[in-house]
Amino acid sequence: MKEILILIIPLAAMVLVTYILLQHFYNKQKVDNNFKITTEKTTTFFPLQIQGYERIILFLERIDPSNMIIRTHKSGMDASSLHRELLKIIRDEYTHNMSQQVYINPASWKTLLNAKEETIQMINIAKNSLDNKASSLDLSAKIFELIASKKVSPTQKARNSIIVEFQKGMST
Repeated sequence: MKEILILIIPLAAMVLVTYILLQHFYNKQKVDNNFKITTEKTTTFFPLQIQGYERIILFLERIDPSNMIIRTHKSGMDASSLHRELLKIIRDEYTHNMSQQVYINPASWKTLLNAKEETIQMINIAKNSLDNKASSLDLSAKIFELIASKKVSPTQKARNSIIVEFQKGMST
C-alpha cells in the first residue's frame, strides 16, 4: 500500500501541475485571441461605420428640399414634373444608401427614415395645395414656405440628431 502511495502522490502532483500549466496557457491564448478580434474589429469595422455615417449625412443633404430644388429645377418646368423629379431623387438616393443601415445605430437609421418620410410628405402637401396649372416656381415657393413654418427642415433636424448620436458613440 505504501508503494502505491509513493507512486500515486508524485503522479497526482504531475497531473495537477500539468493541469495548471495547460489552464494558464489556455487563458493566455483566450486573452490573445480576444485582443486580436478587438483589433480586427477596430481596423475593419470602424472605418466602415464612419463611412456609413458619412453616407447617411450626405443622403440627408442630397434630399434636403432646398438642395434638390436647386439641382432639379429647370425653366419652363411645371409643378407636376418637379414633384415627380423630387420624389424620384429621394427614392433613388434611398435605394443607393439603404445598405448603410448595417453600419449605423438603429436609432440613427430610424431618424433618417423619419426625415425621408417627412420630406416626402412636405413635398406632397405642397403639390396638393396647388392647382394643376401651377409652375415649378409655385411648387418651390410652397415647399420653402412649409420649411419656413417648421423653422428647421426635417433633413436638417435629422442630420443634427445623427451627428450628436455619432459623436456620443465616438466618445464611448
